[in-house]
Amino acid sequence: MIKDGALGESEAIFGMHVHTDLPTGEVETISGPALAATSIFSVRISGKVLASSSETHSCVDPVLAASSTILALQLIISREVDPLSSNVLSVTFMKSDASEFDVTPTYVEFGGTMRSLTTDGMNLLIQRLKEVVEGEAEVHRCKADIDMHEESHPMYPATVNDHKLHEYTEKVLKLVIGPEKVKPGEKVMAGEDFAFYQQKIPGYYLAIGIKNEEIGSVHSVHSPYFFLDENVLPVGSAVFAALAEMYLLEHQNQTKSGD
Repeated sequence: MIKDGALGESEAIFGMHVHTDLPTGEVETISGPALAATSIFSVRISGKVLASSSETHSCVDPVLAASSTILALQLIISREVDPLSSNVLSVTFMKSDASEFDVTPTYVEFGGTMRSLTTDGMNLLIQRLKEVVEGEAEVHRCKADIDMHEESHPMYPATVNDHKLHEYTEKVLKLVIGPEKVKPGEKVMAGEDFAFYQQKIPGYYLAIGIKNEEIGSVHSVHSPYFFLDENVLPVGSAVFAALAEMYLLEHQNQTKSGD
């Protein structure tokens, strides 16, 4: 959308996501880092020779290399990055080409996700992932291939809310839905492609509640039981309309006074 010129000459952008832990119609706001930069990765550790587990000396074992690599990757989080900067590296799957209990495979594949509340933090994780994987493979006499899936799943930057837009959004929300329904938000380690817009122009991303136990609107947005409380629709529409209208009015007035 950005490449196709969807932003045009826009000066600001607003986004919204439903929140199943927040009562319907309430809104959470946060200034600065709100959602994490995210990236996926997959690794193939290749050994040599498909061999019986009784002859491990005659092959190069990718299982040992992969398991050592996975443990070493966690040292990045526990020993190399600031514990207050919020970083996560998760290995979520492993597989190999062996299908028998007594056979050492020729390769092991594993992969997962990395998350950081700053884009710089994510770039460091990517750099260290590659260095650790390649180093561990060399130690274990294996070959490593790393795929960051840049084309199919490019790295999401961190979602960082503009401070001036935060103040503006809170002002509008208190007028539209009332100050009692505007709550302080929390940082979340999920990713959001809205961040690509924020790299181009100031942006603000907020959460609107849809929790309604009476109708079963309580499940995660990724749950097969997810159910939307449609009472949120007029509230969200009113919020978006007010954010756009008041922003345009304020900036038109600023332009006129500047003239």
